[in-house]
Amino acid sequence: MANLDRRAILALSLAGATGLIGSAQAAPAGYPDGYRDLVAQAEREGSLLIYSIMSPENWRPVIEGFNKVYPGIKVETLDLPASRESFERYLAEKSTNSRTADLIATADPGGWIDFQRRGEILDYASPEAKVWPDWSKPFPGLYTVSSDPMALIWNNALVPEAKRPKSFADFLALSLANERPWKNKITSYGAHQTTFGYGIYYAFVKKHGDKAWEWLAELAKVQPRFERSGGPMTEKVTSGEYAAGWFVSAITFWPRLSDPARAKILGWSFIADGQPVILRGIAVPKGSKNVAAAKLMLDYVISEDGQRAFGRGGLTPARPGIQPGEGIRHTYSSIASLVGEQNMIYIGYDEDALRDYDAFLVRWKQTFNIR
Repeated sequence: MANLDRRAILALSLAGATGLIGSAQAAPAGYPDGYRDLVAQAEREGSLLIYSIMSPENWRPVIEGFNKVYPGIKVETLDLPASRESFERYLAEKSTNSRTADLIATADPGGWIDFQRRGEILDYASPEAKVWPDWSKPFPGLYTVSSDPMALIWNNALVPEAKRPKSFADFLALSLANERPWKNKITSYGAHQTTFGYGIYYAFVKKHGDKAWEWLAELAKVQPRFERSGGPMTEKVTSGEYAAGWFVSAITFWPRLSDPARAKILGWSFIADGQPVILRGIAVPKGSKNVAAAKLMLDYVISEDGQRAFGRGGLTPARPGIQPGEGIRHTYSSIASLVGEQNMIYIGYDEDALRDYDAFLVRWKQTFNIR
């Protein structure tokens, strides 16, 4: 297969594997008796190829846990640079009967909607599905890997403790109070730059309606500078080039807080009046070669153990009931308990977002005087 230079091969040695050993005679507790046949088929397949936008470090704890249960299955992940590329690559390879993904995991709601319309999602009913809420299972066979929050961030030296925001309304008031010194010194994703940013703002506006457009118009007075990813936002807020940022990917800056010096500089908060969370989807595509192995991995990543593993890998477990601890900073349940579940904004699978894309961007550009 071409372009394997970016492929992260994360396979564990069978020697020394501990815990429950997957075999034709074993299945996870509570799974149907016939599941052992699926395990046997997956062992005969022997390998699994995953396309995702997650890094090898995100996947490492997951693959380690999976291979403790199923040591005979070699797991290979391809970390692609853009959300939509997982689908584009799969479709191109399938059209030429080339080897392609057995499992896809990516944060691209519009891409998943199009993939479902094409009939490319395998309708697989996981034994784990019954514990997941409806919002996390938008289409038959599509499940949620994580619910990663957007947050407010700031440079502690530039924002007094008493003024640090806890909501979007707070952030707006703080920015307007510092309109002159903060001009060109606040940041976020641009809806006009990435589908990721577009999805955040579309969902935020859908929740708050005209009030959201009024807030954004006020914020535009400070002349924000937009970035395409959370890394530059975090670095520039830390250095003081930016004073603060809104709707910044928490899973981008949380790992940086492990540095004590940086943690003293960088402050952050969830968003009490509307907390966006990005839903990362996972599904078995119909062109999968190793379908049984893909099903086993899907079941594992949405199980409690798999969700905890992704949490240790830096994502935000979405499975209800999982709490922080043991290397997990936050979970869907802990965020919902802090801001109120009614204030969660799902950046998910809203077909209206596809329909309204052009009109929304026209208004967005007008609001921020972008040509």
